[in-house]
Amino acid sequence: MAAARETHSRIEAQGAITWVGLTLLLGVSAGAYLAWAWVPVYVTHYEVKQVVRQFGNQAVKNHDDALLVQTMVEKIRSLEQVAQTGPDGRHEPRPAVDLRPQDVTWERVEPASLHVAFDYQRQVVFPFLDRDVERVMTVDLTMDVSTPNWGTSR
Repeated sequence: MAAARETHSRIEAQGAITWVGLTLLLGVSAGAYLAWAWVPVYVTHYEVKQVVRQFGNQAVKNHDDALLVQTMVEKIRSLEQVAQTGPDGRHEPRPAVDLRPQDVTWERVEPASLHVAFDYQRQVVFPFLDRDVERVMTVDLTMDVSTPNWGTSR
Protein backbone atom coordinates (compact mmCIF):
# COMPACT_ATOMS: atom_id res chain seq x y z
CA MET A 1 0.00 0.00 0.00
CA ALA A 2 2.83 2.42 0.82
CA ALA A 3 4.49 1.74 -2.53
CA ALA A 4 1.29 2.57 -4.37
CA ARG A 5 0.95 5.87 -2.50
CA GLU A 6 4.59 6.82 -3.26
CA THR A 7 4.15 6.10 -6.97
CA HIS A 8 0.94 8.10 -7.02
CA SER A 9 2.64 11.21 -5.51
CA ARG A 10 5.49 11.00 -8.05
CA ILE A 11 3.01 10.93 -10.91
CA GLU A 12 1.30 14.04 -9.56
CA ALA A 13 4.66 15.84 -9.28
CA GLN A 14 5.57 15.36 -12.94
CA GLY A 15 5.02 18.61 -14.80
CA ALA A 16 4.00 20.47 -11.67
CA ILE A 17 5.65 23.74 -10.71
CA THR A 18 7.69 23.29 -7.56
CA TRP A 19 9.25 25.99 -5.43
CA VAL A 20 12.70 25.01 -6.73
CA GLY A 21 11.60 25.36 -10.35
CA LEU A 22 9.90 28.67 -9.61
CA THR A 23 13.00 29.97 -7.82
CA LEU A 24 15.21 28.99 -10.76
CA LEU A 25 12.83 30.62 -13.23
CA LEU A 26 12.77 33.86 -11.21
CA GLY A 27 16.57 33.83 -10.88
CA VAL A 28 17.12 33.34 -14.60
CA SER A 29 14.53 36.02 -15.39
CA ALA A 30 16.18 38.52 -13.01
CA GLY A 31 19.61 37.75 -14.48
CA ALA A 32 18.34 38.26 -18.03
CA TYR A 33 16.70 41.56 -17.04
CA LEU A 34 19.88 42.87 -15.40
CA ALA A 35 21.95 41.74 -18.39
CA TRP A 36 19.54 43.58 -20.70
CA ALA A 37 20.11 46.79 -18.70
CA TRP A 38 23.84 46.54 -17.90
CA VAL A 39 25.52 44.72 -20.81
CA PRO A 40 25.20 47.67 -23.24
CA VAL A 41 26.88 49.93 -20.66
CA TYR A 42 29.88 47.64 -20.30
CA VAL A 43 30.10 47.02 -24.06
CA THR A 44 30.33 50.78 -24.62
CA HIS A 45 32.95 51.04 -21.85
CA TYR A 46 34.99 48.35 -23.59
CA GLU A 47 34.70 50.28 -26.88
CA VAL A 48 35.86 53.47 -25.12
CA LYS A 49 38.96 51.68 -23.83
CA GLN A 50 39.67 50.33 -27.31
CA VAL A 51 39.48 53.86 -28.76
CA VAL A 52 41.92 55.09 -26.09
CA ARG A 53 44.31 52.26 -26.97
CA GLN A 54 43.98 53.10 -30.67
CA PHE A 55 44.94 56.73 -30.04
CA GLY A 56 47.74 55.57 -27.75
CA ASN A 57 49.13 53.65 -30.72
CA GLN A 58 48.81 56.74 -32.91
CA ALA A 59 50.76 58.72 -30.29
CA VAL A 60 53.88 56.71 -31.13
CA LYS A 61 54.38 58.69 -34.35
CA ASN A 62 52.10 61.70 -33.88
CA HIS A 63 53.37 64.03 -31.14
CA ASP A 64 50.56 66.59 -31.45
CA ASP A 65 48.83 65.67 -28.20
CA ALA A 66 46.13 68.36 -28.42
CA LEU A 67 45.00 67.07 -31.81
CA LEU A 68 45.04 63.46 -30.60
CA VAL A 69 42.95 64.30 -27.53
CA GLN A 70 40.43 66.31 -29.54
CA THR A 71 40.03 63.58 -32.16
CA MET A 72 39.82 60.87 -29.50
CA VAL A 73 37.08 62.73 -27.62
CA GLU A 74 35.09 63.22 -30.84
CA LYS A 75 35.40 59.50 -31.62
CA ILE A 76 34.32 58.51 -28.10
CA ARG A 77 31.33 60.86 -28.19
CA SER A 78 30.20 59.31 -31.49
CA LEU A 79 30.24 55.71 -30.22
CA GLU A 80 26.66 55.67 -28.91
CA GLN A 81 23.75 58.10 -28.84
CA VAL A 82 20.95 58.01 -26.26
CA ALA A 83 17.65 59.84 -26.28
CA GLN A 84 17.17 62.58 -23.71
CA THR A 85 13.95 64.49 -23.12
CA GLY A 86 14.46 68.15 -23.96
CA PRO A 87 12.78 71.18 -22.39
CA ASP A 88 9.96 71.02 -24.94
CA GLY A 89 9.24 67.34 -24.18
CA ARG A 90 10.75 65.94 -27.38
CA HIS A 91 13.48 63.31 -27.39
CA GLU A 92 16.84 64.69 -28.45
CA PRO A 93 19.89 62.52 -29.14
CA ARG A 94 22.94 63.09 -26.98
CA PRO A 95 26.22 61.18 -26.60
CA ALA A 96 26.08 58.32 -24.11
CA VAL A 97 29.67 59.15 -23.12
CA ASP A 98 29.61 62.91 -22.63
CA LEU A 99 33.33 63.66 -22.51
CA ARG A 100 35.18 66.95 -23.02
CA PRO A 101 38.90 67.37 -23.87
CA GLN A 102 39.53 69.16 -20.57
CA ASP A 103 38.27 66.07 -18.70
CA VAL A 104 41.07 63.92 -20.14
CA THR A 105 44.45 63.51 -18.44
CA TRP A 106 46.93 62.92 -21.28
CA GLU A 107 50.54 62.94 -20.17
CA ARG A 108 53.70 61.58 -21.67
CA VAL A 109 56.07 60.33 -19.01
CA GLU A 110 59.57 58.98 -19.33
CA PRO A 111 60.66 56.42 -20.32
CA ALA A 112 58.44 56.70 -23.40
CA SER A 113 55.04 55.95 -21.93
CA LEU A 114 51.67 57.63 -22.19
CA HIS A 115 49.19 57.90 -19.34
CA VAL A 116 45.54 58.52 -20.29
CA ALA A 117 42.88 58.79 -17.59
CA PHE A 118 39.35 60.13 -17.29
CA ASP A 119 36.03 59.44 -15.62
CA TYR A 120 32.63 59.74 -17.19
CA GLN A 121 29.09 59.28 -15.94
CA ARG A 122 26.83 56.79 -17.60
CA GLN A 123 23.10 56.57 -17.06
CA VAL A 124 21.67 53.06 -16.77
CA VAL A 125 17.95 52.89 -17.55
CA PHE A 126 15.89 50.04 -16.13
CA PRO A 127 13.01 49.32 -18.53
CA PHE A 128 9.55 48.64 -17.08
CA LEU A 129 10.61 50.09 -13.70
CA ASP A 130 10.92 53.72 -14.85
CA ARG A 131 14.15 54.06 -12.88
CA ASP A 132 17.63 55.07 -13.83
CA VAL A 133 20.98 54.96 -12.05
CA GLU A 134 24.09 57.08 -12.60
CA ARG A 135 27.29 55.05 -12.76
CA VAL A 136 30.80 56.55 -12.89
CA MET A 137 33.02 54.67 -15.31
CA THR A 138 36.81 55.05 -15.10
CA VAL A 139 39.44 54.71 -17.81
CA ASP A 140 43.04 54.70 -16.59
CA LEU A 141 45.59 53.31 -19.04
CA THR A 142 49.36 53.57 -19.30
CA MET A 143 50.77 52.61 -22.69
CA ASP A 144 54.24 52.22 -24.16
CA VAL A 145 54.84 54.80 -26.90
CA SER A 146 58.48 54.08 -27.67
CA THR A 147 59.40 53.68 -31.31
CA PRO A 148 60.05 50.00 -31.97
CA ASN A 149 63.48 48.94 -33.19
CA TRP A 150 63.05 46.02 -35.59
CA GLY A 151 66.76 45.75 -36.32
CA THR A 152 68.55 46.57 -39.54
CA SER A 153 66.51 46.60 -42.71
CA ARG A 154 67.46 44.08 -45.36
